[in-house]
Amino acid sequence: MGHNMTFDNIWELEEQQGLQQRLRQDYPAWLRRRRQRRTALASIAVLVVTGFSIFNFQFSTHRKYDNVACNRSGIAEDHWAKVASNILTMETL
Repeated sequence: MGHNMTFDNIWELEEQQGLQQRLRQDYPAWLRRRRQRRTALASIAVLVVTGFSIFNFQFSTHRKYDNVACNRSGIAEDHWAKVASNILTMETL
């Protein structure tokens, strides 16, 4: 320390050194928490994308038709799609 150092300058220097030491000690724990947060966020993102994909796949049935319009309720759409397919197939033969 130089002979021109005032009490305030010495106080600030000591405070800075204490803060630097604390930052050096806390950095590894902070870095570990940061990596854990990033890993958790990445895992959640993967789960959301996977869940969304499964959800969409589950509701996308393997129908070979877009829609069936019929006045009779209680009969499955697949039945009418098969009937229409048979009719169209017979007419094209």
